[in-house]
Amino acid sequence: VRRFPESAHLLNVGSGVHRYRADMVNLDIYPDAGVDVIADATALPFGDNTFDGAICECLLEHVPEPEKVVREILRVLKPGGRAFLSAPFVYPFHACPNDFYRWSMTGMRELGLRAGAEVECIASRSGPTSALVAQLVTWCAIALSFGSTRLYEILSMLLLLPFFPLKFLDLLLGRFPTAIHGTEAFYAVVRKPLQ
Repeated sequence: VRRFPESAHLLNVGSGVHRYRADMVNLDIYPDAGVDVIADATALPFGDNTFDGAICECLLEHVPEPEKVVREILRVLKPGGRAFLSAPFVYPFHACPNDFYRWSMTGMRELGLRAGAEVECIASRSGPTSALVAQLVTWCAIALSFGSTRLYEILSMLLLLPFFPLKFLDLLLGRFPTAIHGTEAFYAVVRKPLQ
């Protein structure tokens, strides 16, 4: 987002409450204080070639047709416009309200290409220790909740606190080329072709 000039027209697809820039259009399927437009990400209510850039963070795993979402983002981007996409790879189930997919580095590339994008880069968003912590917290919450869904939800939040400091190991491990084999999430920067 910081790479775009102040005059750029930007879109945040699946924004939730996150507002990265005051002038950014926040779109989500659910109404919230930070949401400007309520719409389905597979049918964006904007004309072709409207935005200079877009972000779609942690949404693609929650929609049944992620390729369609990426196609829609590309449709509303101006030619040459860029989008930042992120999605989990090694991460526990997290329905919001659904959870359908996970992508490897090659899977993220293929998703972008199938949608018609030029893929500029793909990299780890959070490393293997973050993936391990997420799995460990989930495992402990399952074991200590004794089948209670409510207790599981509470423990899933509380157990993050003691395990969180381990994530700093990713500052080292995330630099290893082999980290991509167990990373928590990937991001891709894709570009709409100039045509």
